[in-house]
Order: sequence, then structure tokens, then C-alpha cells
Amino acid sequence: MPNLSPTLPATQRAAGFTLIELMVTVIVLVIVVSMAAPAMSQLISSQRTRNAAADLASALTLTRSEAVNRSATTTMTASGTGGSWTGGSYDGITITASSGSSLAIGNDGRPIAGTQTFQVAPSTNATSATTLCVQLGGTGRVTTVNGTCT
Repeated sequence: MPNLSPTLPATQRAAGFTLIELMVTVIVLVIVVSMAAPAMSQLISSQRTRNAAADLASALTLTRSEAVNRSATTTMTASGTGGSWTGGSYDGITITASSGSSLAIGNDGRPIAGTQTFQVAPSTNATSATTLCVQLGGTGRVTTVNGTCT
């Protein structure tokens, strides 16, 4: 009696992965992801700080521009709880100003109280690498530098 069961030649065997190969791949993937997670949270924290500092610098520049355009003293006031510069869409970010809760800029574009600094840092685990200092110079120029304000 002839053998009727189909047999495939060695070159046409079924392609695919074994269960062991798939499990090893998943385990390697889990190890790589678990090593990348702490670095990713640090990156997110650093980027949130940079965004807050950039928005603050833009607000300072706009306030200065409005003071010059209107030829009048313009005041920028903190809107956080208790007159703090922190809050809004930047929960988890602490902004420490050198001059209290308001900043007045004269009609010539210069801050009335002289040079002002704003230290922007994450509320938790702040390091010098994640802290930025937004400076409003005596001439009204806004700069952002890495590190704490001095």
C-alpha cells in the first residue's frame, strides 16, 4: 500500500518561530525597556522644565514689548496660589523669583527693580542638570542659562 501522507521536501518546511525563541525575545525586550524607563522619566522632567522656562522667557519678552509699545509701565504678576509663580499647566515645576510676586517694566523696556532672576526646577529630584535660570537683565534682555541662579 502506498504512503499517502504528504511530506514536504527539506527546502519547503514550515517557516516560523518556536515558543522558546518568542519567549527569549520577549524577555530581552522587557530587560531593555526596564533599563530605559528611568532615563525616560528624567528626560520628561528635564523637558517640562525647559518648556516652563521658555514660556516664562516669552512672557517676560512680551511684557517688555508691551511696555515699550504702550509707552507705559507694565506689570507682570504671578497668578499661582498665594502669589507664587508656580502652577497652571506646570504642576511639578517650581519657579522661584528674586523679586516677589510681581515684576514691573518701565516704558523704556527696563525692569524698574533692576536685574531679576527666576529659577525654574522640577519640584522633586531637582539637580543642577535639570535646573534653569531665566534672567531679565537691567537692560531688559532675557536670557536662559543652565544651573541655579547666582
